[in-house]
Amino acid sequence: MMPRDADRIADPSAADARHVVLLGRDHVGQAAAATAASADGTVAVGIARGWRPKRYPCIDPNEDAVGGVAGGRAQLLVVADGHNGLAASHRAVQAVIELLGADPRPADLTDDELIAVALRVERQVAVGARSKDDRSRTTLVVALRTPTGLQWLGIGDSTLFIVDEGRAWRPTARTRWFLGDRLDAAAMRRSLARGRKRIPAAAWVVLATDGYTDFLGAAPSAAAAVADAVADSDDPRRAAGALLEQARRGGAGDNVGVAVSGPWYKAHDGLHNVPDHDR
Repeated sequence: MMPRDADRIADPSAADARHVVLLGRDHVGQAAAATAASADGTVAVGIARGWRPKRYPCIDPNEDAVGGVAGGRAQLLVVADGHNGLAASHRAVQAVIELLGADPRPADLTDDELIAVALRVERQVAVGARSKDDRSRTTLVVALRTPTGLQWLGIGDSTLFIVDEGRAWRPTARTRWFLGDRLDAAAMRRSLARGRKRIPAAAWVVLATDGYTDFLGAAPSAAAAVADAVADSDDPRRAAGALLEQARRGGAGDNVGVAVSGPWYKAHDGLHNVPDHDR
């Protein structure tokens, strides 16, 4: 069973056709799954409740949240996997879209700016807590992608993949702590996973929660599975659906969230539409 298509949810951050957001609170039925894409099709997201019962106690049926923005200068991708309820992940994704989504920066944030983004999202998660004892926390991976560059930050155990010429690799985007652990600025600077890398215009960028990476059956590795999913896809939304289908075949007993950016140009287009490509 492939995931059904879904319209962008009725959320302020989804009012702009460049934006796409899927929140777990809207996909809670048994085996509920959906994909969606920006109006131009260059950014896509997918979400699923999971196809088997969770192996651990949970508060909400679907605690993941995903989003993307197809900007003029860059694309923005974000995934979050909530723990102890959906509140933290949903607030985190919405905060990232509000902070960076109006005109995504072309992967050029300074380290101070990147730290500031993480701290502001952390504060949004804390402000929304129902009480000081609210333990809703979340993972978070944020990526800014241009034709030739990628910048990211990562918190918790969700994953970033880059796929090029059939090979995928996982830049470091994980920490041992989660948003909601109330780190101060000094601790954030010491331990936030972050980086910047030049990538080819033809590369794919995929963000995924551990509901994807933990349920891939016989796949030799998560990176190999991601490479297979995008190899068989001709656009990001199809790729998002293929990633969810891999998790379904693996018997995912957890929520699954993915965000996808495809090649900046189609192979037959040449490089004339990549303005800052090295020629």
